Amino acid sequence: MAEPRALLTVGIVDDDAFIRTALGRLVRSIGYDAAIFEGAQALLSYAGLRALSCVLADLQMPGIGGIELIQILAERVPRLPVIAMTAYPNQIIRQRALDAGAASYLTKPFEAEQLESCLKALGIGCRL
Repeated sequence: MAEPRALLTVGIVDDDAFIRTALGRLVRSIGYDAAIFEGAQALLSYAGLRALSCVLADLQMPGIGGIELIQILAERVPRLPVIAMTAYPNQIIRQRALDAGAASYLTKPFEAEQLESCLKALGIGCRL
């Protein structure tokens, strides 16, 4: 019998507990594991940061905001793709996120298919 493969882990950073929980369930439902963080500092302090396959980062957070988080991650873990997400989309913020190093951009709320397509486009296919 073959060994089960480890799930790829998606880091989720959002200051809204409801959104974090919902995104964690969504990520798990499409075949990934989820590591959930209440803010940028919690993610940046995470011992397993380099083992994450991707990060979903809210752009509007207190303290270290999403744009700054994307910039920090681009310096610390340059191969870690970050998907910026926001419930308040506009073209200027989208461009700022992409210029900061975001690999992709999603508008909340989004469907499982949108997230799955985004992850696959980044080369992060689940290992189920």
